[in-house]
Amino acid sequence: MPLKRRAFLKMAATSLCALPLGIKARLVYAGQRIELTLQPEQRAWFGDSYQPTRLWGIDWEVLRLKQNQPVEIVVKNHLPEATSLHWHGLRIDNAMDGVSGLTQQAIEPGEEFVYRFVPKDAGTYWVHTHHNTYQQLARGLYLPLIVEESTEYPVDQDHLFVMDDWRLNSDAQLDLKSLGNMHEWSHGGRMGNVLTVNRQIKPGIKVRAGSRNRVRVFNVGNSRIMATEFSGVDAWICAKDGQPLAEPVRVEGPLVLAPAERYDLIVDIPTDWQGERPIYEVSTQQRFACAFWDVLSTNVATRRDKPVALPQNPLLNLSDRSADHHVQLMIEGGAMGGLRKAIYQNKSMGVRDLIQHKQIWAFNGVANLPDEPLLTVRSGDVVEIEMNNNTRWPHGMHLHGHHFQADSSRYQEGVWHDTLLMERGEKVVIRFQAGLPGKWLIHCHMIEHQAAGMVTWFEVSA
Repeated sequence: MPLKRRAFLKMAATSLCALPLGIKARLVYAGQRIELTLQPEQRAWFGDSYQPTRLWGIDWEVLRLKQNQPVEIVVKNHLPEATSLHWHGLRIDNAMDGVSGLTQQAIEPGEEFVYRFVPKDAGTYWVHTHHNTYQQLARGLYLPLIVEESTEYPVDQDHLFVMDDWRLNSDAQLDLKSLGNMHEWSHGGRMGNVLTVNRQIKPGIKVRAGSRNRVRVFNVGNSRIMATEFSGVDAWICAKDGQPLAEPVRVEGPLVLAPAERYDLIVDIPTDWQGERPIYEVSTQQRFACAFWDVLSTNVATRRDKPVALPQNPLLNLSDRSADHHVQLMIEGGAMGGLRKAIYQNKSMGVRDLIQHKQIWAFNGVANLPDEPLLTVRSGDVVEIEMNNNTRWPHGMHLHGHHFQADSSRYQEGVWHDTLLMERGEKVVIRFQAGLPGKWLIHCHMIEHQAAGMVTWFEVSA
């Protein structure tokens, strides 16, 4: 019997997920060769009333690596179509970046690819498809990735808080027919009707009263900007996109994340809590509990000092360096935008022809990946990119293979990013040191915006 939309959404907001069998969570040590299998999976999100929801996934729950220790990862594609894996936020060799058609050939069904790299930065990252991304990410093809610090950070527990936004139909299956909707592509991108945390619906996170916890918050949705309210607890941000802050900053109000952004929080659970305490998602007018603290009582009254900073990763101090290169990146297009024409595949097209090719966004007058780079620099150069969001929509701008600082008032001064939220009409200058040689993408991580034109690249020479 089909499920009516209102009843379905109510169930989606309140049901618990049955965890699948066979999920692995292990620490990978130096030089170890491991295997990741990309395969269909099922999630029993709605009990016996419906068939399990069919997704795509990876046969690990979380991948944990060690900082500065080499790893070799064999990726086996057991999916019905080609794909690749991008190691989002890691500063690794360009050949391992995982962008099909730019840094590697796609991994065909039944084939495998070996990624070899040394993670130089500790922190919170993720792995996701970078081939036909707007479809494959919507199916769930991603994996949290943790690079452990050489010295364990002093907390009682370390938790994942991975938020995703799914669109399901009345049969509780992924609404695949809606993929590629040009109206959505030209507006805010694909929005779902079910929100999960750690691929579960409204999970409980087990903690002890009075405990100190590290909570790694991810937004892995295609396009939805998430806002999470950790009310009633003392919480500090200690890292952004894997990179530690110089000093932890207290969380004041909802934590807002563009798609692909991550925050590491230190969360102190009150000593007088017990039972279930809600964690709210508040990005829309509907404030609802997306997860809850499952608090075990304790007889120990613990007084906590402000958390200490995480050890810094090896990034250049940019404060005393002038830029070797400065380039502008004009972001245009979208619904109610001023885009009239753009270059697409080396041809000048009016907006109607662009739409026929499913293109509606442009960087510097070019829709989708151009033949020539935005700029060419040498490894070690300091680069400034002045990004001007001349559209009616927010964007989450992501830089591959690098971390950057920005003059955005939305973020704490001096914070490092690999992904940055820009509101409509906003202008931001980002600064970074050019890293390893190769071709590196810049794109909007509202994935439908990327597919519809918001992607370019720059080249780093030795």
